[in-house]
Amino acid sequence: MLIFLYGPDSYRRQKKLNKIIEEYKRKYSNLSYNYFDFDPLTGVGQEEFLRLKEFSSQLLIFDIKKLAILKNIFVIDPKKLKEFLNSYLNAEDFTILISEENSPPPELNFLTKKAFLAEKFEYLEGDKWRFFIQKEAQKRNIALTPKALNFLAKVFQNDTWGLISELDKIGLIKIQINADSNGNKGRYLIDVFDLKKFCDYRYESPNIFEYINAVLRNWPLSQRIVALEKLFIAQEEPIKIFNIFASLKILPTKLIQKLAHYDVMVKSGKLDYEEVLLDLALQ
Repeated sequence: MLIFLYGPDSYRRQKKLNKIIEEYKRKYSNLSYNYFDFDPLTGVGQEEFLRLKEFSSQLLIFDIKKLAILKNIFVIDPKKLKEFLNSYLNAEDFTILISEENSPPPELNFLTKKAFLAEKFEYLEGDKWRFFIQKEAQKRNIALTPKALNFLAKVFQNDTWGLISELDKIGLIKIQINADSNGNKGRYLIDVFDLKKFCDYRYESPNIFEYINAVLRNWPLSQRIVALEKLFIAQEEPIKIFNIFASLKILPTKLIQKLAHYDVMVKSGKLDYEEVLLDLALQ
């Protein structure tokens, strides 16, 4: 079975990916799953493809369900990839879950037509975008005036990660601005004036995932440092950046182990999270 998630809104796409993975884990106690990233910058695309083939061809013992999570697959030769994916279109015990930013090339258009599930994640606009902001704000017990809602919709258009980071920041503020129109205590009714007190919106909100991508994709050192400096200047909490990084489902095994080691070092008092983020940027 094939599941194809694609589109530029990586926040909503990642949420859907995580949800599917968790559903598989909950539904199948005998699930065997693995991650495969064909990122061309790592130069391991061919090795990953061979590893994927080996994973798919292993004998299914005791009705084991298998799940392969794929990323950056379009670097693989389209003919070879199409042949491989087509062989599992109707598989019951093996699911291939694909997440991509771009639409497939013409040779792989069957992904949007024949996959068991194909869902595109464009950036939300208009009423759908405002409804999304309202819903995410409510999850954090944040009440926004219509003006504040429209303000955030404009500032963070096409930047879902930036919006979520901003709402998380607002949700952590424990000072009650004022009671809502019904006099309910403990709930924040936030207007544009309040938003501008919290943050400086004269500049583009820093994107935590710019730093994460810079590390994962091994951008030039200067770009990695600049991406991190933007977060520090914006006073983003290092622990929040680290936790977002560590919470990603698709990370190389070695990096997962390294992040776990860093976490132990911090909790034992040998490092702090700011030093960890800098160390990651320098490597």
